[in-house]
Amino acid sequence: MVITTAYKNTDFDRLCEISDTCYTGQERPPRETMKDMVEVCDVFLVKIEPDYPLYTDRDKIIGFALVRTSGNPYIWSIAVDKRFQGRGVGGNLLREIIHRYQPTELEITLHVHEDNPAQKLYFDYGFRVQDVVKDYYRPKNGLYMVRPL
Repeated sequence: MVITTAYKNTDFDRLCEISDTCYTGQERPPRETMKDMVEVCDVFLVKIEPDYPLYTDRDKIIGFALVRTSGNPYIWSIAVDKRFQGRGVGGNLLREIIHRYQPTELEITLHVHEDNPAQKLYFDYGFRVQDVVKDYYRPKNGLYMVRPL
């Protein structure tokens, strides 16, 4: 597994495909919004090794994170192909994001659906709930989480 920020426009459809399988309802961003965010965010891609036996070139991207960097870094989206969830991919992404911004920023923030099991992962990496945002994911609440650097 390799994490890179070498995003290419040809990667966009794969990012949407992963996002669409990971998110539903209010959490699932439309393609237009994804396109806008890719243009203004740092894009972290998780790729499998080229010699991995089961996947074609199109499937080399197995996860991604979009981090908006106006102000303190804000993790706008993080998603991992369902076939690779539970194998440390999300944790590796978070570790890379923390490492990337630690020297220059004070904190990293994100919102997460109150029912999203990824909360545990965020807690494990030092994020703490700063606020409960009522109806953030209409009709469900969102948790605003902060990780000091």
